[in-house]
Amino acid sequence: MYSIGEVAKLTGVSPYTLRYYEKIGVLPDPNRQAGKKNGIRQYTDQDLRFIRFIHGLKQTGMKLEEIASFVEDGCLMVDDFPQTEVRPTLEKRIEMLDRHLEQLEQQMEQLRSVQSYAEEKRSFYTQLLSSYGEGQKQD
Repeated sequence: MYSIGEVAKLTGVSPYTLRYYEKIGVLPDPNRQAGKKNGIRQYTDQDLRFIRFIHGLKQTGMKLEEIASFVEDGCLMVDDFPQTEVRPTLEKRIEMLDRHLEQLEQQMEQLRSVQSYAEEKRSFYTQLLSSYGEGQKQD
């Protein structure tokens, strides 16, 4: 089990953000340690993987509203869902991820284009600097 501080260090998501994600329904409420007022949050390895996944979606441009929609039907790892109830949720999640992956591919293509241009400019400036260096004597 991990505390909120440990999860923050392991995921790069601040405790404030983790609490906010819980509040708006992006993350489910974690287990709480008994014996303290409101209890201390305790996260499992599965929670940690899920937080990393959600953080990755956010870092790659998915909006919090979309992430909340993605997770609103809860965890589908549990075997107590009848197959007929799970199918629409799975189809919805696949569709959302397909759209997100398409957006990521477009972003990556834009980045490759900018990278190529930057590499061309760097090469040009390197050659230009080289030509100036040949004509000047250094001590």
